Amino acid sequence: MAFRFPLQAVFHFRQSIEHQQESRLRAANQAVAKIRYLIDGVDARIREIQVGAARELAAGTTAAELYFAHTAETSLQGQRFDLARELTRLQLLRDQQQQLFHQARRERETLESLRNQQMRAYQQQQARREQRQVDDAFLSRLSYFKRGSKLPE
Repeated sequence: MAFRFPLQAVFHFRQSIEHQQESRLRAANQAVAKIRYLIDGVDARIREIQVGAARELAAGTTAAELYFAHTAETSLQGQRFDLARELTRLQLLRDQQQQLFHQARRERETLESLRNQQMRAYQQQQARREQRQVDDAFLSRLSYFKRGSKLPE
């Protein structure tokens, strides 16, 4: 008789939930990484504008060009602020998702531990049954040989 775990359906369900939560966590991590990438791009563009404005100022530029550079930088700073706010929101969601994933993993691991305990108990019982069968066969043979070696009186 093969081992049968009575909560196998629940175990598979827990594995499925863990997998779903892990996929959602991966998606949340990707969203955070995307926003960070966008922030880095905006920061790089702001630095380019600042360096360009400093060069133009040293070379003697018009006020209109400096105003345009300042306006572009201000606009990018606004975008960066919005992205930073979105990053904070996504990090919070990611942290919540991470907690859900860890909870799902703990629940699956609990069932897995229970299944492993039951499997070990089953294997021990199976080993005892097999040993009993071997012992019974040995005792039967021994008894047979003892009976066969006696001489009738």
